[in-house]
Amino acid sequence: MKTCIRGLTGGIACGKSEVEKRLRHHWQIPVLDTDSLGHALLKADSPVLSQLTETFGEDILNKEGDVNRRLLGKKVFGDPGERTKLNDIVHPVIRSRWQHWCEQQTAPMAVVSIPLLYECGYQSYFDGVLCIGAPESIMIQRLTSRGLDQHEALQRIRSQWPVKRKMELADWVINNDFTLDHLHEQVDRWVQLNSPGTT
Repeated sequence: MKTCIRGLTGGIACGKSEVEKRLRHHWQIPVLDTDSLGHALLKADSPVLSQLTETFGEDILNKEGDVNRRLLGKKVFGDPGERTKLNDIVHPVIRSRWQHWCEQQTAPMAVVSIPLLYECGYQSYFDGVLCIGAPESIMIQRLTSRGLDQHEALQRIRSQWPVKRKMELADWVINNDFTLDHLHEQVDRWVQLNSPGTT
């Protein structure tokens, strides 16, 4: 049986990582987090490191030779043109890797988490898209708790489509605006109703 591939997206700091954990550990559903693929491309052994330093300067590297994500973020999140340059470098590699991963799956259902799924026009690749949303005030609170200031948090949020727009386009929506237990309940209900591997 062909694996049903679902897309997972949502706003930044809306809880995609928690949803991924629930799917992976509670339901044993294969999940690929494309953020982790992107982070790997910022390491010293990255195949695109030379393009990144040519475009954004050698000063984006730390003493280990990896890209300093916080410094790169400061350069790109306040400038749409610079952000486009970054995406043009890393997105083709990330897309190739998650597509290859999908081709290798044998479980009844697998999930690919892509923050910019709609922005990149990937929705037609998947057998439906689940979007995780949350109020902007909660998104800001979560981002500042991770060490960003208010201005940086808003820059990150504004660099993506409004989460409301993504929720309108999605096949399924989960609102992560309450407790972790409530989020898990919604994820469990979604799996039970939408996974070919459950009855």
